[in-house]
Amino acid sequence: MRRAVALAMGLLLAGWCAGADLLPNPDFETVAGGQPTGWTISTPALVTLRDDGGHAGQRYVRLADPDAKTGISVESTRLPCRPGGVYTASAWCRTTDKCSPGLYLNFYDDVGFRVHHLYQRATGPTQGWVQVQAQTTAPADATTVSVLLYAYIGDVGAVDADDVTLAVSGGAAPGSTGIPPAPIGKKEVVNLESRRELFVDGYMVDSLSGSAVRRLHHPERRGVALQLDQPWEGPTSAYFAVVPVDGKIRIYFRGSGQEGTHEVTCVAESEDGLNFTRPKLGLYEWAGNKDNSIVWMGAGTHNFAPFLDTNPQAPADQRFKALASAGPNASLVAFVSADGYRWRKLREEPVITKGAFDSQNLAFWDTERKLYVEYHRGFRDGVRDIMTSTSPDFITWTEPQWLDYGEAPKEHLYTNAITPYFRAPHLHLGFPNRLMESRKKVASHPGPGVDDALLMSSRDMIHFERWREAFIYPSLDWENWTDRNNYIAWGLVPLSEREIGIYSTDHYRHQSARLMLNTIRTDGFASVYADMIGGQMLTRPFTFTGKRLEINYATSAAGSLKFALCDDAGEAYPGFGLGDSEILFGNELAHTVSWAQGSDVSSLAGKTVRLRVNLKDADLFSLRFTD
Repeated sequence: MRRAVALAMGLLLAGWCAGADLLPNPDFETVAGGQPTGWTISTPALVTLRDDGGHAGQRYVRLADPDAKTGISVESTRLPCRPGGVYTASAWCRTTDKCSPGLYLNFYDDVGFRVHHLYQRATGPTQGWVQVQAQTTAPADATTVSVLLYAYIGDVGAVDADDVTLAVSGGAAPGSTGIPPAPIGKKEVVNLESRRELFVDGYMVDSLSGSAVRRLHHPERRGVALQLDQPWEGPTSAYFAVVPVDGKIRIYFRGSGQEGTHEVTCVAESEDGLNFTRPKLGLYEWAGNKDNSIVWMGAGTHNFAPFLDTNPQAPADQRFKALASAGPNASLVAFVSADGYRWRKLREEPVITKGAFDSQNLAFWDTERKLYVEYHRGFRDGVRDIMTSTSPDFITWTEPQWLDYGEAPKEHLYTNAITPYFRAPHLHLGFPNRLMESRKKVASHPGPGVDDALLMSSRDMIHFERWREAFIYPSLDWENWTDRNNYIAWGLVPLSEREIGIYSTDHYRHQSARLMLNTIRTDGFASVYADMIGGQMLTRPFTFTGKRLEINYATSAAGSLKFALCDDAGEAYPGFGLGDSEILFGNELAHTVSWAQGSDVSSLAGKTVRLRVNLKDADLFSLRFTD
């Protein structure tokens, strides 16, 4: 059957323009297991292949209907349809009984619903073989077309059929289903190689049509990860840094009571990302006791931001590093540690002095750029903003530069939480806290200001695309509608293959202060989406390496995606058109796209390619080419 379908697809590609025969095995000469290949039979016991001479060849099919209460059908393989095309179906039939055999043209949509049909009937008994024809126009939402032979309920007798044909003239390209094509843009060709691309920005999208849009997704609140109720913690605990270490998750943070009463750097640890314990480190005395989880006291505890250094050249006694406001005018001093518990200054002098550092100022080793990258607070025209610089050694840093947000408006960005995305490290994802400092929701609260969290991303450390809508909204709790809440902790944690942990602050400046665990689908920060009306995305031109196209996607039960690999002009390469594509539905993190001829796309590797995607009630989160 699969071979017959592939043959049909090939015939379709080769012959639709000329109105050629599109059906596999139209004369029933090819048989497998006693049944005609390329045909589906409703009641096999009542259908036989005869080889005593048909209309033209030797074989034909006989539908023997013994009962007026039954109907029998023989349907051809459903073939890719040209919406708007004029289809003509023909069959030769005969019967010696008072039967009225029918010939149907059936059209189906993406989910297999019959959206249109037309039939013609012959009147028996016939004088030998007679031709029956049906002609109609394929509707805009038709995806596939078939020819069906039918012995009707109410008829009793035998009907023979042979030499079935299907021809088409005109219409749109197979697979278009009425969705307007996304037009060709002017973006330059890029070399993807085999890296994963997300739709957190518009980099890969050349154009969208129909109902297709890029849309932001939001984490789901999972529960309280850490209640900040220890004496050395308190209601203004803040600036959380999430660090996966040796199969565990560490969270470093500032412990503080009512602001200014005390500040220490604390740590908590977890095996699963939700249940945290506090190691009893015995390093620093608190209230006359060293039985606590404090890892640093003194200058820099206001915003101590540790990370695990993945630089392969890093010395063992500097496996952990941190920046903290421990220098004059709160300038940034570099700290190092072998175990992440016992810290020392890398040198007394500050390493970064240009900026305003009353925030979480962070750094990491960038595996793509082979440099240390840092992001820190600054004020630009009176607005809280973010600066960045790089270093080869964590000591000597370049002159800080302001981030560029394109057309996004000026907004107070209190923290930045920027990190390379672990599944696509060429992308820096940021989760800045947006402070609306003049708003006040809770009248009894002493100060103004409400906060939410944003999503932004960059490919060069400088130019960030920032979503205007909130990534994390304040919750129903009134305590989250007071100032300095909803700060996203710095660091993403893969909790499983399916989901990523994102932590955020709750109830800041209240005795119930806590850290919340939120989760989001793997790669699921943003997507290209279209509703059931349908839409299309066309990517920028690119080259790739690999043999298969892998995607992360989700649809509704009625939704679908279809794919075409096109040249720079947007024309599908042979065998890779929308009409050749699988009609994909479901919810998978890593699906290999296939066409009628299979999933191997290596013949296009190194060529200029654009991906065209039809979407209906579907999200496309990421894509990459793999071996």
